[in-house]
Amino acid sequence: MTITATTLVAAINQSQTSFNLSSVSNVSAPNFQTGSGITVLQVDQELMLVTGVNSSGVVNVLRGQNGTVAATHTAGSLVQVGLPSDFPTSVDLSGSKTTTLLTVGAINEPAINLTGSADAIPNSVPGNYEVKTAGVDAMTLAAPPASAEGNIVSVVSDTTNAHTITATSLFANGTALKTTATFAAFRGAGLSLRASNGVWQVQTSVGVTFT
Repeated sequence: MTITATTLVAAINQSQTSFNLSSVSNVSAPNFQTGSGITVLQVDQELMLVTGVNSSGVVNVLRGQNGTVAATHTAGSLVQVGLPSDFPTSVDLSGSKTTTLLTVGAINEPAINLTGSADAIPNSVPGNYEVKTAGVDAMTLAAPPASAEGNIVSVVSDTTNAHTITATSLFANGTALKTTATFAAFRGAGLSLRASNGVWQVQTSVGVTFT
């Protein structure tokens, strides 16, 4: 099955097991006796196993599958839909530990869409973010906690606006800590950050000015 995409109609918290999708055209109700119709959702870094679906767009799921962490997700978040075999990791239906499946050159790294005017980027989980705000998104990013050591956060603009990230813990170009990253006003401007010892080390950047 080819992976398809839809979005969350509304934000969900980390314990919610029933919610609306914009489209359920490719989401099927599973038959666990025959193993048919099994659908997996990936939202941000979390995998979910679909246990039920209805025509009004409501799905029922098991959260945090295959070692992923159940987390909060914002309205409009990208939801990728596919079979267990379509994702880099396989979903365990038996309760036993499964082996991670990794194909070099075909790693799936879904992006989280940002559409607000002052989006707060989570500082404790890794993620890929794509800024689609019609105007300027004045983003914020708090210093990474010790539990986030080594996590990588990437933010890329998909608009022609000069978005900003305000963070008091940006370490760029081997100089003192910076407080602001300003994106150039073109699509593709962005950066990749790595949590290291309580600060965000800038790994790469395209069209970004640090002040």
